[in-house]
Amino acid sequence: MNNEVLIDLDSINELPELTAFQGRINIKKNGKLIVKNSVLENIDTLSEEELRDIFTNLKRYISPIVTSGYIPSPIAMKILEELAPEFKVRFKTEKPGTKSMVPISSKEFFEGEKIFDEILAGMKKEWSEEQKYKYLYNKIGQMLSYDLNVLRYDEYGIFHDKYARNIFTAVAKNWGLCSSFAAGYDYMCYKAGLESNILSEEDHAYVAITTEEQKDYLTDSTFDSVAAKFGLKMQNFAISEEQFQANGHHLEDTEVEGYQFESMDQHTVEELDRTTGYLEEFGGDYTDKDLIQFVNTLQGKDNFEKAENFLQKVETLKTVGRPTAYDFERMVKWMLSKCEDKNFVEGINADTFVYENTRDLPRKLAIEVQDKSMPEKKKSYIFEDLKKFQEVDKIEVFENLKER
Repeated sequence: MNNEVLIDLDSINELPELTAFQGRINIKKNGKLIVKNSVLENIDTLSEEELRDIFTNLKRYISPIVTSGYIPSPIAMKILEELAPEFKVRFKTEKPGTKSMVPISSKEFFEGEKIFDEILAGMKKEWSEEQKYKYLYNKIGQMLSYDLNVLRYDEYGIFHDKYARNIFTAVAKNWGLCSSFAAGYDYMCYKAGLESNILSEEDHAYVAITTEEQKDYLTDSTFDSVAAKFGLKMQNFAISEEQFQANGHHLEDTEVEGYQFESMDQHTVEELDRTTGYLEEFGGDYTDKDLIQFVNTLQGKDNFEKAENFLQKVETLKTVGRPTAYDFERMVKWMLSKCEDKNFVEGINADTFVYENTRDLPRKLAIEVQDKSMPEKKKSYIFEDLKKFQEVDKIEVFENLKER
């Protein structure tokens, strides 16, 4: 049947009693259709009472996917959680908008919102705008990791890609893309009353921030997320357009023409890290210097002995937040990039790969060690639970699961 029913809430005192039918329902309020073809559009334009009436009396005639604006209000999501937990909300988590809007449940929304609220609760009211920007920048990098699983051509890649496209499910599951980092940082700035805007290249997204003094800076928490978890100096906060391009960004197809980006000097950034507690988390100073000194004073007569010392150091690295195997891989490679012993660097290989064919934890960090003086010998290690390296006979890789 193609029945079509119009309920005009402006002309009736109470909602009508309807019998079950197959067709489409339209609901009119304040002269506008709020439900069109059985879809409840923009739940944030409705009062709490109106939402309760609809979800109590008309729920079964409405599509289980409703829509919202930029971010649905916690009040609207609470009503959904209470009266229609089976419903999902489709909304955009990026201010410029995106065609990919993944619907999520109220449960998923509040799982992510809890993490965002906990981060925001750690921000002090007396802090300057610059301190607040840097604190939130550090925290999104610590609480979210880049998710390599979306690069896979398989069912798990599709599954992870879906959840990484929404900031609430991304931060709850720790499955992030550059858009997750940018939109998550932008969202927290929005909630903290700070001005920010997402800028997007063809394959990358980042955030422009504007201080009270109308100073504009570029930031990219995706590129600094590993550094934030291990106490390194970050290279992509509050920098100029020239520095941004030098760091590998193209700034193509973005709205940068209206900005005059400035650069915050390193001393100022260090003071922000000190006063907002970042350096305190790592013993009072950046970890760069100590780690560089360590990799250049490795003890051992060959690569295998040096590797044992190296891996012991990796096991005891101080971390803050929720590092993944990929974060540890990038950290290991950063340490190796600072090592002047070329024979050791050439003899050790670190990679994250598909080791277990599971949906939630398909990645592990693997280390292979060789020494050119003993070409027949090789040692392999798996970083079990990101706590202890376990020597294994060989590294198992599923050949049919290749990266994009």
